[in-house]
Amino acid sequence: MLPCRHLLHAAVFALAVLQALASDTFIAAVYEHSVILPNATDKPVSPDDALVLMNKNMDVLERAIKEAAQQGAHIIVTPEDGIYGWRFTREAIYPYLEDIPDPAVNWIPCTDPTRFAPAPVQERLSCMARNNSIYVVANIGDKKLCNSSDPDCPSDGRYQYNTDVVFDPEGKLVARYHKYNLFRGETQFNYPKEPEAVTFETPFGKFGIITCFDILFHEPAVVLVSELQVDTVLFPTAWMNVLPFLTAVEFHSAWAMGMGVNLLSANTHNINATMTGSGLFTPEGPAAYHYDSKTEEGRLLVAELSSRPRLSPTYP
Repeated sequence: MLPCRHLLHAAVFALAVLQALASDTFIAAVYEHSVILPNATDKPVSPDDALVLMNKNMDVLERAIKEAAQQGAHIIVTPEDGIYGWRFTREAIYPYLEDIPDPAVNWIPCTDPTRFAPAPVQERLSCMARNNSIYVVANIGDKKLCNSSDPDCPSDGRYQYNTDVVFDPEGKLVARYHKYNLFRGETQFNYPKEPEAVTFETPFGKFGIITCFDILFHEPAVVLVSELQVDTVLFPTAWMNVLPFLTAVEFHSAWAMGMGVNLLSANTHNINATMTGSGLFTPEGPAAYHYDSKTEEGRLLVAELSSRPRLSPTYP
């Protein structure tokens, strides 16, 4: 027999699903995070020291996730680089990476943390989702070993990917996306061999996921919308409000309106790097947005959106 707390969790999750199915809308959240950055170094720190830094950032994200859930949010998106920052060489970022399995393995890290160990970051994100009955979207780093039989294998014997993960309200890993269009300076990561068009179904629509610079390219951004017909695009980003990006809020709002989908844009916040501008954007315009170039504070945004905007009578 399942313990009482597991039965209670299952009942809460089932109720949340029924509520979502009964509505043509859902409540979404994004969090613009003022990331705690590591000290700049060319040498790798220990895995323990790397985890200390990541836990400091996850402490902040966990508070935002709890607050979003208390406001009724079904899903929350957190920023690119939101767990460890961006001051890295290829070697220096390695202690921050985990091996992220294909979601087809049907894994809940929160309840089975040793199955693909060590994975403390995935375990904690999974528990954040499970404990708050909310979809959690986060950006972390994936590492994959390769060997000399692979002509593209890097000289250090591994691929390193800028990666988004999604955990459902039970804490199960339901999506993994390797960023395809790396921005200049992201030399710590490898390009995937092929662009990935990652989607997953929820009770409140079909979701796709891209990362930052991806939004300027046909693959995978346009493919998700035009060919795979997603309703909502999840968008962790570390967006600098300078050329060639332009201003985050205006550009992302225009993109959502032009593509005819919801765009959940969660930006890193760092005024020294001109990073700010997050929002919940719809085909009809912004439902909520935030832009702050003066303070170092993070910001949670929550809004109710159409689950399937293409079916709305006001769809552009």
